[in-house]
Amino acid sequence: MTINEQVVSILIMALSGLLVGAIVDCTRYSLGALSQKSILRRMGYGVELIVWALLGALTFYILFTIKGGEWRLVDPLAQILGIFLYESVFQPYFRFIGRVFIFLIIKPIIAIIKLIKSIVIGTIKLVLRIILIILLPFRKIYNKFLKTRFKKIYTKVRRTIFKKS
Repeated sequence: MTINEQVVSILIMALSGLLVGAIVDCTRYSLGALSQKSILRRMGYGVELIVWALLGALTFYILFTIKGGEWRLVDPLAQILGIFLYESVFQPYFRFIGRVFIFLIIKPIIAIIKLIKSIVIGTIKLVLRIILIILLPFRKIYNKFLKTRFKKIYTKVRRTIFKKS
């Protein structure tokens, strides 16, 4: 492996460390933003452990792809350098970009989904109210005539079935 390839692999590992730091910070921030009753927030340590395991597997995949599976002490040090670089320099920028992304993309999508949901529910309620208004006269007829007749028939059947002998 030439010096250029080693420098490139160190830079890639530092960049992967930077991304690992960003993903872990995003996970922690997202879990902290959930409500106290959320099951993901209650299992926060487990979720973070799963994220760390997936990131570790991804790191080894990157090592395997770049270096053909060769591992040197410089690789984890470069990744730790990337994580520290994220924590000390890039964290405010990534968080700002995350807030802008949430404000410009996620919140409008959620608002559109809520609007569609309220329109569908309102339409269903309107149709049901129209049907109930149409059936109102029939309900009054049922209550006035049929209900009393069904009650009389029911009491006759009950008396014949449960007759004391």
